[in-house]
Amino acid sequence: MQKTQLILAALLIGLMGTTILSSCKKEGCTDSKANNYDEDAKKDDNSCTYPTININSGGDDGDVTGSGGSITATHNWTNNQSKAELNMDLTSTKGGTFQIIVKDASGIEVLNETLTSGVGDDSKTKCSTSGTSGNWTITITLTDFNGDGSFTLSQGC
Repeated sequence: MQKTQLILAALLIGLMGTTILSSCKKEGCTDSKANNYDEDAKKDDNSCTYPTININSGGDDGDVTGSGGSITATHNWTNNQSKAELNMDLTSTKGGTFQIIVKDASGIEVLNETLTSGVGDDSKTKCSTSGTSGNWTITITLTDFNGDGSFTLSQGC
């Protein structure tokens, strides 16, 4: 009888130890693309926040913000001319890159520009190569982006 009680007690202590150890997993944001990624977190707690890309209704301008995360957004823009001018800038950035790729109505890349925090200028104005007018595609990518920025596209150059 005592032997059975000792075995049951040992099993109970073992189960309690397993429960205690498994509940000690650090919770936090486990998505490496999030602003608040926690590399030490072992269990996601749904607290992740992400960078944002805001595009105004005409699709020709917008702004970006982030606190260290990464995101990509694609949208369409109607360009009735064969060229476009891009203005982009970093207004307050502590790190990361801000990239804009523009493809014409035929899907041909006509612009591909990147601003990197702390490297070179914090703004660019570029004219695209000639393309097919119509419905153009703009892809904006923020990578490890910590700061603010904006962009404007204009028809023609």
